Amino acid sequence: MFALALASTLVVHAGSANAEDDNALFHQMRSGGIGLTDDVTTKIPSLAFIDSSGEPVDSAKVKKQLDTLARAGGIQRFIRDSVVAPIAIDMDSITNPDGQRIGHLLDVAFVVHAPLDLIEDSDTLQSLLGVSNEADDTDEATEKEEAGEANKVTAEELSQLGITLDAESESFGRVSFPLLDRVLIKGVIHAETERRIEGSPNDFVTVAWQMDPRFDNSWSPIERNDLGEEVTGDAKPYRGLGGLITATRLPTDIAGSDTDATVVQAKLVVHEPVDWFGGRNQLRSKLPLIIQDRVRDLRRKLAEVHDASR
Repeated sequence: MFALALASTLVVHAGSANAEDDNALFHQMRSGGIGLTDDVTTKIPSLAFIDSSGEPVDSAKVKKQLDTLARAGGIQRFIRDSVVAPIAIDMDSITNPDGQRIGHLLDVAFVVHAPLDLIEDSDTLQSLLGVSNEADDTDEATEKEEAGEANKVTAEELSQLGITLDAESESFGRVSFPLLDRVLIKGVIHAETERRIEGSPNDFVTVAWQMDPRFDNSWSPIERNDLGEEVTGDAKPYRGLGGLITATRLPTDIAGSDTDATVVQAKLVVHEPVDWFGGRNQLRSKLPLIIQDRVRDLRRKLAEVHDASR
């Protein structure tokens, strides 16, 4: 699971992004952002390895960005083929007009050593954030497949909201996941994937995603009853979760002979209602550790699949 912006602009014009629009959600989120509340919209800063047109940047710009990300450790340490290779994580607070913190903007970047098609198929979004389908506890492969089908939003539901689905690039799925074992988030994730995988240095994958405000998304407190059992409190409306993820090949003058070296960047926005933790800075202290663990798990899984395919 890797998984952090769209304000009133998105909420008001959400229905204007049709399947005919090329990479519509990606461009909409870059220009508009993500709406956390009625009066707070957070824009996603520029991406490091994809330019404004959606194309990978040139080698000189990649090297400059890696220099910044690697800091004192140097580029070669940052891009080395290791589960515990460095992960660059920056986290800024999002505040409302009263100066109260209501969310976080994360910028995560790291290198994995696996072909782009494996990365695309590895549920990167879910693996980074720990997002899961509502019925993901089944053990049998057939049951998992059926659960996945059950958690897709139907064409009829989309039609009722005036949404036309581009099956090649878009998906709408119901998710349910706990955050720090204190909050349960439920809703519909709208994801849009753009890819070019042709075996060339300019191959890339981009994913734009958000908890779609056109659906009834919610959060609930996770509490314990008198018996010490976990119980879920009353659901409250929720929005303001999403981001952009890019995966691009490292240029050969940086990666050397490792043609599978891929740099991944995620810009993530997480709305944190004050009621979640009573103003305590829980997410800022724990989210980077969670993401670090997710990235390492992703690297392990990719390495296993890649080794098995050789």
